[in-house]
Amino acid sequence: MPVRIEYTKDGIGVVLYHKDVVTGEELLNSISSVYNDERYLRLKYWIGDRTSCTEFLPDANCFKKIAELNKKESMRNPGMLLALVAPKDLEFGMSRMFEVFAEKSLFRTKIFRDRDTAEEWIRQGLEKA
Repeated sequence: MPVRIEYTKDGIGVVLYHKDVVTGEELLNSISSVYNDERYLRLKYWIGDRTSCTEFLPDANCFKKIAELNKKESMRNPGMLLALVAPKDLEFGMSRMFEVFAEKSLFRTKIFRDRDTAEEWIRQGLEKA
């Protein structure tokens, strides 16, 4: 499965692990799955980890759809931390494009090159909350 969803034991976080080839449809379906899960409203943070992704195929239209979905869903869970881990240049650039599309979201979103830095940002954000 290209996108594996794993909720943290304490119930306040979710990680979407992107592996191998990930299409726009797979990405959108996995994100929608989290929003439709009863645990969504308890989430304080979300990590999209593309470290093991070999090809990331969503296009601009897919990112626009996801950005609109995030804007809508962020009203149900405002202030949630959204960390996108994108070590490769192409994925990092695509994540920046998504960030622009999602500017009016109520999530606090940041893009990182590595997971450790993303987790530190989340720790600091949770301490401030």
